[in-house]
Amino acid sequence: MPRLPLPRALVVCVALLVAAVPGRAAPGEPTSLIVATDLLQLKQVESPVLSPDGRWVAYVLRSIEPKAENAADWVYHTHLWLAAVDGSTPPRRLTHGAASNTSPTWHPDGRRLAFVRTPAGERPQIHVLPLDGGEAQPITNLPTGASAPRWSPDGRRLLFTSNLSYAQVRAALEKSGAAAVPAWSVEKPARTANDTANWALKPAATKGAAKAESVAPPANPPAKADADGSLAEIREWLAQNEADANPRVTTRYNFLAEGDLQTELSFTQFYVQDDREGAEARPLDLGFESKTAPEWLTDSRRIVALVNRDATQHPDRSRGQNQVILLDAETGARTVFAAADEVSYNHPTPSPDGRWIAFTVQTGGPFSFDQPKVAIQSTAGGTHRVLTASLDRTAGAPRWSADSAAIYFTAASQGAFPLYRVPLAGGDVQALTGPSRGIRDFDLAAHTLVQAVSEPANPSELHVASPSGEASRALTRHNAVWLAGKQLATYEEHTTTSASGLPLQFWTMKPTAFDPTKKYPLLLNIHGGPSAMWGPGEASMWFEFQFYAAKGYAQVFGNPRGSGGYGRDFQRANYRDWGRGPASDVLAFATEAARQPFVDPERQVITGGSYGGYLTAFVITQDHRFKAAIAQRGVYDLITFFGEGNAWFLVPLYWGGYPWESGIRELLLRDSPYTYADQIKTPLLIKHGDVDYRTGVIQSQMLYKSLKAMGRDAEYVRYPRATHELSRSGEPKQRLDRLVRYEEFFRRYVGGN
Repeated sequence: MPRLPLPRALVVCVALLVAAVPGRAAPGEPTSLIVATDLLQLKQVESPVLSPDGRWVAYVLRSIEPKAENAADWVYHTHLWLAAVDGSTPPRRLTHGAASNTSPTWHPDGRRLAFVRTPAGERPQIHVLPLDGGEAQPITNLPTGASAPRWSPDGRRLLFTSNLSYAQVRAALEKSGAAAVPAWSVEKPARTANDTANWALKPAATKGAAKAESVAPPANPPAKADADGSLAEIREWLAQNEADANPRVTTRYNFLAEGDLQTELSFTQFYVQDDREGAEARPLDLGFESKTAPEWLTDSRRIVALVNRDATQHPDRSRGQNQVILLDAETGARTVFAAADEVSYNHPTPSPDGRWIAFTVQTGGPFSFDQPKVAIQSTAGGTHRVLTASLDRTAGAPRWSADSAAIYFTAASQGAFPLYRVPLAGGDVQALTGPSRGIRDFDLAAHTLVQAVSEPANPSELHVASPSGEASRALTRHNAVWLAGKQLATYEEHTTTSASGLPLQFWTMKPTAFDPTKKYPLLLNIHGGPSAMWGPGEASMWFEFQFYAAKGYAQVFGNPRGSGGYGRDFQRANYRDWGRGPASDVLAFATEAARQPFVDPERQVITGGSYGGYLTAFVITQDHRFKAAIAQRGVYDLITFFGEGNAWFLVPLYWGGYPWESGIRELLLRDSPYTYADQIKTPLLIKHGDVDYRTGVIQSQMLYKSLKAMGRDAEYVRYPRATHELSRSGEPKQRLDRLVRYEEFFRRYVGGN
């Protein structure tokens, strides 16, 4: 059964999640604390896939290695590894070199692996590696690249995806003689015969939306271009400049990608290629829409996938309202399998016996807080049946048991990411893993369950267990090797109740080398999202928490209202209240933590990233207990955020409207930290990435410039080339600089121990 919600009464009691300090060496053995450069030793296990006979597991290992040309700098390496499930032989590396290697998938004969290889600066292509000897060989050579390989169950064909621009889709359709006009566009005549910036327009149908979006078809034969010529020649000259992306011009609604503008649409397309030498890939159901999440049915004739439910809707207007379709692998003929108003489908997965397709369903439309549920539908047709109605959690990608009798999935819950199982016939949802473990990915065979696990003692290893989750043991030691002899801090769980009666869960960590006779500074750390969730099973903060503990900080972090992992009502509890309510929650965490006898309440500091950066800034406009603050990659003016960040949809989701609408502008001003910038007295470091387009950088400049104008203690840090993902997957040297820089900033104001 799923864990019950936390009690509403004030608890303040402490439950030690780890009985002993994980990773502590035995008496007499050398011990050492985590240091900043240990970040470079972190390994991440990803994408485990079991062989057809269940005896082997292939997986991806992501590591940080010195650059070949400069050992003082570092790069990521991503390679395939192979491990025997019974542990009879140590895991071995399958790929080498500087290229990225991802997405392994087994051929049904169990003798080959298909995977995606991406050399630096090149398009990804699918390679096949024979496991009985020999080098990996490319089997695709598409100019647009190839990803997400899937062998047909009979092993005769390979399915994969490729991203094509609007121009490429149009050119391919014209070459085949098919209609080359999308259902959602009305063509406007080009400005000239060679107008590479040609427009496709659709009148706005969405409240508050822009009037049109642009797309770019292929160029026609060149015409004369002259900046001083006729109107037609001037237009041609302008069009050629746009073709060179100097300048970049768009009328798109969603024009910001991660780290760059995205002025032209692109679409994920399916390709099928026979498993024989010299075979060529052929597109399947090519068109002006993205088709995603493809999986073969057991008959090797049909493919299940997702497409946008409304083919007449411009892709920029889609907010994930997907339908499930079936495609004939030979003809590309399409059948709608599952579609319903105000329901979005995701993660379609056929059962091994071919009788069912499982998927997740989310109701309530594009701006809904409803939690996705696991559902099934017969391949013969009919309507879907929800299996997890009793579980008020966000269900992840489902996987079938080998006998098609049960479905496994993960869902964030109260600081962990448990693995769940639900019977096909219906019944209770069973949690198979405990409250301090995070299952990041997994795969199943008849007698085996493999899991990529994060836990307080180790951020990432591959574990193997029975299908019921019992007898779990580590299959790899990628992080365990360098953690041997390292002394780690522990997590202590607490609960409290908000002023409005919401149950709240938070954790504290003592300094690693704890001395009960000393007083330590307290660091309050706030997560992003705002619907993210932190806890002992969350992997992204594992190293950062251990680093600060090793540096002598007592720490507190938790999940304020709006966090995921506690159900729909809790996640919606910050609707039209990003600031004061959540701020009171995290301040309650800090107040409780500061009462511990080893904490110096006069030396408190605060930080957070993304929404956590927002909330950090909001907190210090209202409360002045903190000696220093670091706001990371946050949003500070919600009106500006709507146009500057590609996560703009959070505005209509959380405030129910747009900045120009009556009443909404006032709400956004009320909840913006920038509105109260004059109340910031706490020394503040503001950090952003140069190309962080998820939240946008201008607001960080606005806040910094305003504080400097008022003569406040403020510092601004900008990382070149950095996106919103700097702390998780940014350049290793920048990630290292970030940690060391933050700790040095805090030390200016709280001193040593």
